[in-house]
Amino acid sequence: MQQTSSSSAGTTPGRTPGLADLRAFIAAAELRSFAAAAKALHLSVPAFSRRISNLEARLGVRLFDRTTRSMELTLLGSRFLREITAAVQDLDRSVLGLREAAQLEAGDVTIGCVFSAVHHFLPAVIDSYRELHPNVLVRIIEQGADGVFASVRHGEADFGINYIGMQESEVAFTPLLNEPYVLACRADHALAKRRTVRWEELAAWEQVRVSHASRNRVFIDRALAELPALPRPVCEVQHVSTLIGLVEAGLGVAIVPQLTVPRRPAAVVGIPLDPPVTRTIGLIQRAGRTLSPAADAFAKLLVEASRTRSGRARRR
Repeated sequence: MQQTSSSSAGTTPGRTPGLADLRAFIAAAELRSFAAAAKALHLSVPAFSRRISNLEARLGVRLFDRTTRSMELTLLGSRFLREITAAVQDLDRSVLGLREAAQLEAGDVTIGCVFSAVHHFLPAVIDSYRELHPNVLVRIIEQGADGVFASVRHGEADFGINYIGMQESEVAFTPLLNEPYVLACRADHALAKRRTVRWEELAAWEQVRVSHASRNRVFIDRALAELPALPRPVCEVQHVSTLIGLVEAGLGVAIVPQLTVPRRPAAVVGIPLDPPVTRTIGLIQRAGRTLSPAADAFAKLLVEASRTRSGRARRR
């Protein structure tokens, strides 16, 4: 005698149901009618019935008690409805959120940035970005160079603005700005009116300096390596941005990246050093990784703004 299987042709019992079958089940349960549910899903009634039959076959249970006049959920059908409805709704919300993020109608972008570069690079780009994508949240992680590199490497930031990473295989580096180091001094200092200051002249003035905890110290020490030893600094700090306040207070002069010097008029000015020493600030992102649509759009605006600014500087 041939055994009758509860599975329809081509349906394997125990296999995970498809999303289309689950949607058909929810519609039938809510509307209490195969005909109404089929119409809501733009299916013929026979096609809709096959979906329900396929679902019951995969689950190995009957979900509806059907007669010519009525249709009711079985006990297991009622239980399954309670459990599956929330899951399908969560999936729908996730899909909708993903679509909105892909179309830049929602979502967020997280940017790691060294302290000295935040005000130079980001305000104007954020303003332009918000005009284009007002519903995308922009997050900024302000850190030192090592912190920004780590935030990108560990995926805490979509990308970073940094002056280290050019030689690292873990990240892709896109140059944005070639920035010189300058001598920061008070506006009333004897050197404030000079066009340039030679490195060897620094020995005549008391200095405040960044410690070896700052990556900037590498660039500064390299520039000073061929010179006679400078006097011991009055004070050492960890962050270049702190030096500006110390210079303004009159504790000494300091070697700092140009971006850290306030725009004139200000109590502290930056004098070009001769010969010049520069650092390259660039956009870093994890090598081989695709940026989210929100991050990619911001990165493109950032690179475009940087190139426009550099072009204007060259023309001047």
